[in-house]
Amino acid sequence: MSTGNQTVFRTLNERAALELLLRHGTLTRAELEFHTGLSKASAAEVLRRLENGRLARKAGTKPGNAGPAAQQWELDGSAAWVAGVDLTARAVDVTVADLSGRARGDHRAQAPGEGADAVEFLTSAVEAAAHSAGVGLEQLDQIVLGVPGIVDAGGERLRQAVQLSGWSHLDDLGDLRERLGAERFRLENDVNLVAIRELAEHEGSSFVLLWVGSGVGAGAVLDGSLWRGVTGRGGEVGSVIVPDPVSVGRVHGPDGGPVGVLLGAQPLAELARAHGLEVGSGLSEVVAFLRSHNPDRLEATQPPGGPYGRFLDDFARRVSIAVTAAVGVLDPGRVVLGGPVCIAAGEPLRERVAGLLAPTGLAPVAVSVSRVDGNAVLDGAVRYALELARERVFQAGTAGRTGDHIP
Repeated sequence: MSTGNQTVFRTLNERAALELLLRHGTLTRAELEFHTGLSKASAAEVLRRLENGRLARKAGTKPGNAGPAAQQWELDGSAAWVAGVDLTARAVDVTVADLSGRARGDHRAQAPGEGADAVEFLTSAVEAAAHSAGVGLEQLDQIVLGVPGIVDAGGERLRQAVQLSGWSHLDDLGDLRERLGAERFRLENDVNLVAIRELAEHEGSSFVLLWVGSGVGAGAVLDGSLWRGVTGRGGEVGSVIVPDPVSVGRVHGPDGGPVGVLLGAQPLAELARAHGLEVGSGLSEVVAFLRSHNPDRLEATQPPGGPYGRFLDDFARRVSIAVTAAVGVLDPGRVVLGGPVCIAAGEPLRERVAGLLAPTGLAPVAVSVSRVDGNAVLDGAVRYALELARERVFQAGTAGRTGDHIP
């Protein structure tokens, strides 16, 4: 057998072992044999090479029913480092994780104001997060930056970011890519990252995520993979022209108008006021208003009936018309209502949307409310960065550990 073929088989065995260690957390040599079919000697050799290559490490022992306790191995998280970044008009959040997925450092910084230099600000934020994890900026293997804008399908260019108009040097990210390292830096739309995070709750499935916050967006996942579209505009539903299906507080006339004008914090606040309800136009005010009527939340003080119930009926009509085209064309099997507004509205909104979609003649679709807590954009950025880094590390195996002699 040629040396080249030996290297290929060795790397394939190493990759199988690394994926098993990631999935199971720890494995003994016997368990590796069981899952891979490798011989005792081959499994021991794979673990030895992974340990010498600093891809795996010993993780204590596993007591047995008889005889000595078996040695366990785990993935060596320090084999690679990633950073996920969530940039908004107001702030940046960064989390640094090791290859195992464990968060090791973070940093949050408020935007310094109008005209802030995005390149300097973001570089400093990522560097601060790396330092809090005990590593240098140069040690990061993958950086994923989530932004509320249109990102090309290759993740290299930001084509449009209206919500980030206060930043300078954001229209040309070439300097940022150069500072952070073009080969390890990738841009991604923020809602797409939320869809990646949501995929952890619906592994291997197909769904459309509708995100409603200060604005509106969508992400499509087909057979467990994010669909970005040919140009990266997949999920940009805010500009899709639709009629306004409500009668009270109607915005669009017979010719219809953009979905983004119907949904989002401000238009929904206006809809609520049209129903005689008092609510401010800010995102936090709308979320608090919806929570106060959600029977599943402790802070709920009023039942979801009366004027609020009629408002919620109209909210659901707008949501339904926003996802109808995606359901009809993609047949995803599930619609996930996400973002702070939909999550705050909760089950009463879900029930109404499901009821409106059921009799339409579209393919059957389940409707659920996202259960993802915290900063889903940041979490999705970390997960995507890990996916990219693991693919490179696992594919290369010990043969790709540059500068190392792996006996």
